[in-house]
Amino acid sequence: MENILTSETIYASQMQCGNLTQIKNLARQAIRPRTDNYDLQCTALRSWSVNSGPMNEFLRQSAADIKKFQLSRIKNLVDNAYKNVPFYRDFYGACGYEEGSISSFSDFETLPIVTKTLLNDFCPSIRVNSPDVLEFANTFRTSGSSGKPFTVYTDDEDIVLDHLEVLRFYNSCLQYPLQESDWIYVIHHSGLAFSSLQGKYKTFQLPDLLADTPLGEHLLHLRPRLLITLPSYLPLILKHKAELQLSGVEAILTNSESSTQFERTYYSKALGIPVFDEYSSEEIGLIATQCSYGTYHAVEDGVYLEIVNADKGGFGSVICTDLNNELMPLIRFDHGDIARKRPDLKRCDCGSPCTALLEINGRRDDAFRTYDHQLVPSASILAAIDDILVTPDKTLGAFRMIQKSADELELVTHYKGQPHMPMVEILAQLTTRLSVLFGYSITLSHQAVEALPELKSYKRRSIVREWRVE
Repeated sequence: MENILTSETIYASQMQCGNLTQIKNLARQAIRPRTDNYDLQCTALRSWSVNSGPMNEFLRQSAADIKKFQLSRIKNLVDNAYKNVPFYRDFYGACGYEEGSISSFSDFETLPIVTKTLLNDFCPSIRVNSPDVLEFANTFRTSGSSGKPFTVYTDDEDIVLDHLEVLRFYNSCLQYPLQESDWIYVIHHSGLAFSSLQGKYKTFQLPDLLADTPLGEHLLHLRPRLLITLPSYLPLILKHKAELQLSGVEAILTNSESSTQFERTYYSKALGIPVFDEYSSEEIGLIATQCSYGTYHAVEDGVYLEIVNADKGGFGSVICTDLNNELMPLIRFDHGDIARKRPDLKRCDCGSPCTALLEINGRRDDAFRTYDHQLVPSASILAAIDDILVTPDKTLGAFRMIQKSADELELVTHYKGQPHMPMVEILAQLTTRLSVLFGYSITLSHQAVEALPELKSYKRRSIVREWRVE
């Protein structure tokens, strides 16, 4: 029986496995974030009930009004960072910045761009505005595409705002908004900030999807309205087409991995269900979301997005300013991706006046392949590395995972100190986790280096396939 539990516990959405052992075993591997607690769920639910209407109204404003809002937020964000964050005080001070100097976007865009590499050169207390709260801050430590771990610190308010933006996007993909009793089904190594909002808007998460996972049967049990997944899993999901349609899933949303519109259109037609994509990251949260016309719209109450150094085709570097994270500001942050803006400034046919992206060429990691040439999701490989290698280990400087053959991988690491556990144990855990993803046993060797060799690419990669499939 489903209950709303006491203030000391929360609704156990991961227990709703429908007596399916394989689902239960996979669900146990999902990591519950520290944000998923009763008090913060309560705050998010209250905030959603109050702000969902105004958040939708924001997207119906004129482009000029949206830009006015963004400029106001940017002025405050930059001045507060200059006054309270040692990194920005020195960084901006070195280029002659003075408090109150920004009166236009042109002023703002003269500020220097920051990168992960630059920020990683400074200790966390230098990068945040309240070092005293670091111990209690929410952290996101990611491997990133470069293989250099990077930690982002956020406060609870930022977590809640990001979640509300996610719910708004979900609603935009449906014919009518999510109801409090609706389920959201997530097939992804990284779940949402909240498994439910006090038993409302419930989420079930599978961190991976395997060939023998009884997905269709479980979808029929929960009957979710939305399915959130990696593009890599769409071929497996297609095998459950009948159950997917019968379960009532109204839309599929993809994220984390690059996918083409052609691919999403193919699976949308094959499944008979619309497929939408989102552009997001651990560092920033939602950056842009896809509308029914296939255009990506920047989430402009959460991020200010620039495309700089564009080539003749319009492709340039993605530079993001997080408008919500005041604890550790990311201002003119080089996201490491390449994208192309829509050249005209017309309102999209969907009605959105927000900045439009026609195409996103994100991180181009080489996808690993199995014996029979099936793709092994890069995001799932990175998730295993994050869980076993990156998150618990603050001495890891950089890494690279290389596929040498169908069943041989090599882990290359650069440590600044001693690993958190013996390397033989780390390799054993990684081997077990990666073997599950490949569907057969793999061997994993290790090489420790003083520095990772550079690769011929617009940036370094952490997932590299040297084995070439004929």
